[in-house]
Amino acid sequence: MVKKAFLALISFVLLGITFSCDSTTIPYSDGFERATPESQGVKSEEILNLFNSLQEKEMEIHGLMILRHDKVIAEHWWEPYSAELPHSMYSSTKTFTAAIIGFAVQEGLLNINDRVMDFFPDLLPETIPAGLEKLTVYHLLTMSAGHADTRYNGSGYEQIASFLAKDYAYEPGTHFEYNVTCTHMLSCILTKVTGISLYEYAKPRLFDPLGIDVACWEMDNDGHNLGNGGLHLKTSDLAKFGTFLKNGGKWNGVQLLNKEWITEMTTPHIFQRPDRSDEDNATLDDTGCGYGYQTWMGRHDTYRAIGASNQVVIVFPKEDMVVAAHSTIRSEKDFNDLVYALVETVSDSALPKSDIDLNAELEQYKLAIPISLSEIQPMKSCTKIFPVEENSYGINTIRLRFDMNGDMQLTLESAASISNVNFGHNNWNYGTTDRTNPNSRSVYTNTMNVTPYTTAGIYSWNSDTQLTAYYLSTFNINTNETFVFDFSQDNATMTIVGRTPIVFTEK
Repeated sequence: MVKKAFLALISFVLLGITFSCDSTTIPYSDGFERATPESQGVKSEEILNLFNSLQEKEMEIHGLMILRHDKVIAEHWWEPYSAELPHSMYSSTKTFTAAIIGFAVQEGLLNINDRVMDFFPDLLPETIPAGLEKLTVYHLLTMSAGHADTRYNGSGYEQIASFLAKDYAYEPGTHFEYNVTCTHMLSCILTKVTGISLYEYAKPRLFDPLGIDVACWEMDNDGHNLGNGGLHLKTSDLAKFGTFLKNGGKWNGVQLLNKEWITEMTTPHIFQRPDRSDEDNATLDDTGCGYGYQTWMGRHDTYRAIGASNQVVIVFPKEDMVVAAHSTIRSEKDFNDLVYALVETVSDSALPKSDIDLNAELEQYKLAIPISLSEIQPMKSCTKIFPVEENSYGINTIRLRFDMNGDMQLTLESAASISNVNFGHNNWNYGTTDRTNPNSRSVYTNTMNVTPYTTAGIYSWNSDTQLTAYYLSTFNINTNETFVFDFSQDNATMTIVGRTPIVFTEK
């Protein structure tokens, strides 16, 4: 029977196979100087209050860096995330795109008053929509194209053609409408005038000087980098970009991008909620404070790049501060309120040394482990292969391998692929997988063919015959799966939580 055979695996030794990974943070160097908060006029107690408030409000933060006067005064990554793991950026990519367009303007390749239709004469519709002849690069930068319907067909050139054929509800430049395709059109235009991708153009001008190693920048079907999303960067990269903006396009004393462009990027050109008063904008939230070049204005004279689930860098020009975060939270306002409360406490001069060991205090903050843990461990140094019955997943074989520490590797085989996922026993274990997760709630799942992606997995035994395993992608937020294996009956099962169980028997 499966139960007896599975328990007998304790005596089987798997030779020559190792797959466990060190879960400690890899030493890193991002080029930033570190300083104590007090030396930069910030109280450690106030930073600790911020972290406590984030935890009390159950905000899922993955990485957070706080800088003042270009020095890192506090930083932390919530396990299993770490400083060296790239993270999805989503719409915060847009602000990078605007900066890259600035280089093209600086080099005379573009002008903000260039008409959009002139870049794509072969993709124009037979009948030119009223309004298209007035649409310029400036309107794309400020999301004031004039389309009320911001849905477009296809990808790549098909999407460009759909955008150009869209009817206009407003004269370009008169109405803000959040439109992600406006930003992607900027990427397509830059490729049109340079003959290279947005990433290739930006690498020697922006990424290399700042020491940003782009893990991935996703593309449309015709090879254009997604101007509106798809960047995957480390938290420190986001902090570098915010510092670059704060310093007016200068990095390490070198003026890379002219200050005038940064000023235009970070100045409101149009307002999302023109019905609001200045008092409302200053007190309610940040949703009506204005929009620059693919950059959001905020309360307290701030500006920010922001992506889904709060991939954000907030710049405080007056206080000379930058706050960068990767996370999975829904309330941007709640996060901003807590950060604003911290910044309101800063001093223009150095403060006495704190008795708090801030780094030690911050180490206690970790993400909650999403499964129950136990000390039961019937399996070490063994493996088992299970053929499975026909199922909707297309999986035909399941392999479970346990190393000498009890860490586990799950292998799912189908006719077309073999995918591995690593799990630590009661601890996070890191690895990579090319598994496409059909149960993801993320807008950028692995169906974008971004493979392999980094994972962190953990498992534990519920009893001698049942285990639960959970993994997440540190690359794409909200991409995760939970597996439950039950060997208590003659026919064992693997259940991917939320989906139909798979039945299998001993081989």
